[in-house]
Amino acid sequence: MPTPTGRTGTDLAPGAVAAWRAHSQRLWGERCATPMEAFSHLGAVQSQEYQPSKLTPAMRAVPDGEALAFAGPAAVDALIEQGAVVRTHVLRPTWHTVPVEDLRMMLAATADRVKQLMGTNNRAFGFDEGIFARSNALIAEATAGGKHLTREELSEALAAGVADPTGQRLAHLVAHAELSAVVCSGTQRDGKQTYANFDERVPAGPIEHDEAVRALALRFFTSRGPATLKDFTRWASLKVSDAKAAVDALDLGSVEALGRVFYFGLDRPEPAEGGPVVDFVQGFDEMMCSYTDSKDLVLHHSVPRSRFPDRPRYNPAILLDGQVIGHWKATPKKDSLVVETWRPRGFTAAEIAALRRRADRLRAWYGKDELDLQLDDPA
Repeated sequence: MPTPTGRTGTDLAPGAVAAWRAHSQRLWGERCATPMEAFSHLGAVQSQEYQPSKLTPAMRAVPDGEALAFAGPAAVDALIEQGAVVRTHVLRPTWHTVPVEDLRMMLAATADRVKQLMGTNNRAFGFDEGIFARSNALIAEATAGGKHLTREELSEALAAGVADPTGQRLAHLVAHAELSAVVCSGTQRDGKQTYANFDERVPAGPIEHDEAVRALALRFFTSRGPATLKDFTRWASLKVSDAKAAVDALDLGSVEALGRVFYFGLDRPEPAEGGPVVDFVQGFDEMMCSYTDSKDLVLHHSVPRSRFPDRPRYNPAILLDGQVIGHWKATPKKDSLVVETWRPRGFTAAEIAALRRRADRLRAWYGKDELDLQLDDPA
């Protein structure tokens, strides 16, 4: 592991780390030109909840043609439909939406480790390599020739050679096929996700494991730095030795602060002038899900950790100056958007004003004319 470079970072407070990350992620500062550019910058957007996940690239892009405050939800739908991005299992045993040209790289870096993490459940279902080989072959055959199949249709195809391919058994068989580069997401049909033949949808171009891990590390620390080695290891389900080798091989900046070494690809931005910044992000936004090791810096430094409940009332988060300060829930009505909020402490007048401005941007993203912002009394 290289010696940390640059200043020791003793002035790098938790709030400064959060602000730096917000710039690296393009949440602040220069936005991406399009949602596609945002996907390419981040590499992967966690998206087990598909509709809310569309807010992640939208917030990092300039307004769309209809002049919404963020690029509209249809912009992400179009990318899925075109096959420019795919929603699949990669990096961890959960859904991510990734640029199609990056998928082989991410699978080469992480697929074997993710399969290992799924091993306990697979054994509980009685799955072995023989069953997976049979199910992968059936899925590949069923989706060949441009057929995009729903989960129910995949279940029917698997019934020819696999016992009870339904429910969670089906989910694990399909996830294994995704990790094995057999299928990935196809075009939606009647509001349902479909699965397409991997080789027919994803550009060819094999990549070896070590090269893939280096490429993934560069993407992570450029788009999410400053972050620790363990942040990267856990984000990508990697062996520590593989992650360390990748970081050693890259020309990353590093700084020692808050008892840890943080790596980054983009330099620290100049401190911003002006009032507080509030952002409404989806519950699995990369500002939170990318930092398992340094998650203590995700919650706002002004509030004791004990004030944050283990189970938030609402899953989506309110960020104040890049750190979680509360949660929100949006309920679209005919002509308005109702936004309920929860905060563990009171807000200043400037913070309330920033909260209202960002809530109005959220209203525009939902395509509603009016905003009903409900401010709960602090807990």
